[in-house]
Amino acid sequence: MSAGSNGRIHVDPGDRPGSVLADDLAPAANPATPADGTGPRGPDRPPSPAGAPSPTPLRRLTSRQWRQLTLMAVILVLLGCAGGFGASALVPTRYAAQADVLYMLTREQATGFLREDRNITTQIVLMTSRTVLAPVAAEVGVPVEDLAASVQAAVLDESEVIHVELTDSDPARAQRLLEQILVRYIDISNNDERSRMRDYLESELTIVLERIKEVRGLGQARQLELAPLVDREQSIRTQLDDFRLTDLAGPAAQVLVAPYTSTEPVSPKPLVATATGAAGGLVVALLVLAVLARRMTRNP
Repeated sequence: MSAGSNGRIHVDPGDRPGSVLADDLAPAANPATPADGTGPRGPDRPPSPAGAPSPTPLRRLTSRQWRQLTLMAVILVLLGCAGGFGASALVPTRYAAQADVLYMLTREQATGFLREDRNITTQIVLMTSRTVLAPVAAEVGVPVEDLAASVQAAVLDESEVIHVELTDSDPARAQRLLEQILVRYIDISNNDERSRMRDYLESELTIVLERIKEVRGLGQARQLELAPLVDREQSIRTQLDDFRLTDLAGPAAQVLVAPYTSTEPVSPKPLVATATGAAGGLVVALLVLAVLARRMTRNP
């Protein structure tokens, strides 16, 4: 409070009771809020000490280190080659005897591709079955399971030719075993199956002829039964004629290419085994070199 020149008393706003200055009402500055008002920020990090070293880049491999890594890779690949070649040397040598069998589909069998495939597949199953292999195995004194495991048969694409292969440690014995198997198979395929079918048709023809004779003896009352029996007779005679024509043409199964043995063994394959070992050694070498190169370039 002060007295003016005109005698009036001037009251200072700060002297009023309960008065608050504008500066007192202004909000206090928040140290955690940026000056531009973009939003709160976290506490300030302490400044890094002066002279702190910055992260250094990885070191480069020297020429000497490159030579060491290259030499190690070559050694690992060579070890893989040696391992593959050594493994092939431990595998027993086996030779393959091969032959081709022609199985001609007769007219009554060739009723469609599905039927033809089934007939050919049946011949393959018969060729590798115990019915064919057991007598041969007993004759040579080997387990029938081992003989069955060494025989493979497959049909050549879109043909009636069955390719047969038998592997054994002795090439001469492989050829001899395959010859015996084919003799047994052809005997069963051409005789047993066809003989049973022919016997069945002949017995059916006898029954039909007796029935026809019986119906004719009964007079006109049973003449309606005669026509189906005559048709059945003609059908059976036609099938028997087909069998006779097939017999004249030759057996359904016959050896097209006689068994022969290749001079080159089918296993082992040293070159394949060596290449496989080299590939394995190369993979191991790449993994080892990656680990060593990382360690060499890392800063101490």
